Order: sequence, then structure tokens, then C-alpha cells
Amino acid sequence: MSPLAPELVTDILLRLPVTSLLRFRCLSKSHCAEIDSPDFAKDHLNRSIQSKTGQKLVINNVDFMDQTDFYYAEFDDNLEDAYLLNNPLKSSRRCTAVCGSCNGLFLLGIFVKDRNMDFSLWNPFTKKYKKLPPCPVQTNPGFKRFMCFGLGYVSAANDYKIVIISKVRKSNDDDDVCFQVWVFSLNSNSWRRIQDVEDELTPWVGLYANGALYWENEYKCVGFDIANEVFFDLPLLSDFGPTVIYHDSMVVFGGNLYSPVIRNEPNSIEYYLRVSDNGGEVAGGSWRKEFTLEGERNILFDRPLPLAYSKKGDSILVNKGNVIYWYNFENQKRTWVEILGIPDVPTYNFHVCWESLVSPGNDSAFDGRAEEVIIEDSEDDSEDDLEADSD
Repeated sequence: MSPLAPELVTDILLRLPVTSLLRFRCLSKSHCAEIDSPDFAKDHLNRSIQSKTGQKLVINNVDFMDQTDFYYAEFDDNLEDAYLLNNPLKSSRRCTAVCGSCNGLFLLGIFVKDRNMDFSLWNPFTKKYKKLPPCPVQTNPGFKRFMCFGLGYVSAANDYKIVIISKVRKSNDDDDVCFQVWVFSLNSNSWRRIQDVEDELTPWVGLYANGALYWENEYKCVGFDIANEVFFDLPLLSDFGPTVIYHDSMVVFGGNLYSPVIRNEPNSIEYYLRVSDNGGEVAGGSWRKEFTLEGERNILFDRPLPLAYSKKGDSILVNKGNVIYWYNFENQKRTWVEILGIPDVPTYNFHVCWESLVSPGNDSAFDGRAEEVIIEDSEDDSEDDLEADSD
């Protein structure tokens, strides 16, 4: 049998899940180099997004006085079973915080002492993580606490950036403070301080969508252009009508930013999609009503949080009070989801992501659940194995 053309081999590899690709690294040095390359990781991720395969639901328990466990369930298997992941920062006395996620990478933080935190980038599917150098703001004598975090991606540079906003005292007066902004670039492996932000922002974890991170306060929404490293104000929704009782905090799912509006006639939540009006630029844009969740009970006290669209786009996965269900847009039917294998704890966080090969850095380490495959000197390619696994 004649060997397959290199471009056909690459096409086959791009269709495989991450677990198979990690195994096929040992076929030859050439396969290992290709699978480990940033360009291949980018192409593999883009194909997964386009084909809507390899989407995962990562779940972690929330208990600030206990250790943090991570699990994942597969959308391709209807979220039936949960599988334990290895938390690289797991501690018996401290919880691990998810400070951001993007393209299968998770920014993890753990408090150490004096309000300081250690940060790591973690890919739970390649089982690799990288401990980041400390943010320089932590050595500032006026450092009070971290305010906001975020993880985003610059496509043009194929670079991942971490943004941290910290509250820093400028003098002996506790009320004389500024909000310093520090940016870490994975490509340069270094921190830089940029211009301060004027206001105190929430939430703790910034929302990443379409090249920007988003925070807000009671007066406005603020975006941060990841590529150009500048802040901008986001136009707010207006003219809701008389039945609006609450304008909820923004959410991100399906890769886009939404602004929810709660109405009491009927009990429903409308979701408005942020649309770019200027050729895809990050700043600016407007809001367009996209869909409505009808017949929601106790929405002021137990608000539903959309997580992801179904493959067909006719339903949406919703988390409400630690219970998840599929909501069908056409018939407004709710189908409850029970994920087997998760311990019964009071609170969980849910994170939708794509399984990816994105590396957390050149000097990353294994999280403890896998042994690195030793590449043999042989250059023989086992094409038959590739064909069998891609069926």
C-alpha cells in the first residue's frame, strides 16, 4: 500500500479528538512535531468549532474552605457521564479559582498569603499546565487586593493574554487608591503595566468574546480590546418598555456577548446579542434581540444562566440553581440533564469550552495524570492506524 499524501494525513489528523492525537505523537518525529505545532493546534481548534465537535462542559465544586475538584462531560455524549480531571493546584486547605478561560485554556488562581495569588495556565485535555511568574503588583507596598481577572486571545499574533486589575493604595490614606492594570503575554512570557482604569469593576472574572474582555459597574459596561490593550465604553441597552423589572448582568455563551432583560409580563428573560456595526471592530456596536426564555419562575432570586447552544441551534443549555436543562425555543419545553459521576455538593461552576491542543507555554509540565510519550527514532508513519481512528 502506497503511503498517503502529507496533506491527506494532516486532514485526517485534524478530524481526530485530542486524546487520539496525543497517542499519535509517538508514531514518528514528524507527526509529533506537526501535532505539537501552534499552527496545527489553531487549525484543529477552528475545525472543532466549525464542525461543532469536541465541546466540553467543565465542572468544579465551589467551596472556599475546601479543595477544588474538576470534572468534564462531553456534549457529543449528551452530557451523560462526568470524568474526573486532575487539578494541578489542588490543595487540601485552599480552593482553586477559575479566573478565566479561552479556547480550552483555563487561568487558575490560588491564594497563598497576604492576599497574594499564584496563577497557572492549564489545558485539562492535554493535561499540561504552566505556572506563571508572579504579577509585579504583588510586590507593591500599597497593594490591597486583586479586583478583576481575564484571559483572552489575539488571533493575528496567535497569542494569549492575561489581564489583572488590582486595587493599589497611592498614599497612607486608604481612600487614595488607583486601579492598576497588568497584562501578561504568553508569547513574551512577561508582565507589563498599562494605563490604569478609572472605576472599580465587576465581575471578578471578565467575560471574553470576540477579541475583548468585558466588565461593568452600576453606571456602564467597559470593554478591553485584547490586541490593542485599550479600554472602551460599551453602549448600554435602553428603551426596554414598561414591563422591565431588571436589567441583568451580561453573559457570554456561543462565543458572543449577551445582555439579559427580565420582564414580569410574562415571566421571561430576553437576551440581546451585541452586534458589531463597524466592520468587525471590537469597540462600538449595538444590541439586537436574539431569543427569549419564557415561563421562568423566581427569576429575580434564581436567575437562569445560558451555557451553550445545541448543535442544531434549536435549544439552549441553561444552568439554574445548580440544575441544568435544555430549553427548546419552539415548544418552550425543558429537558432536565442529569450528569452521572459528580459528587453531591451545594454549589458548582459550569464552564463550556472546546477540547483543544493549545499549549499553556513552552516550559509547561504535566498535571500528574499522564506520562509524556517518549518519541522513538523511527520515522515510519503508521498510516493505517490513522485511517482506522478517523473513521
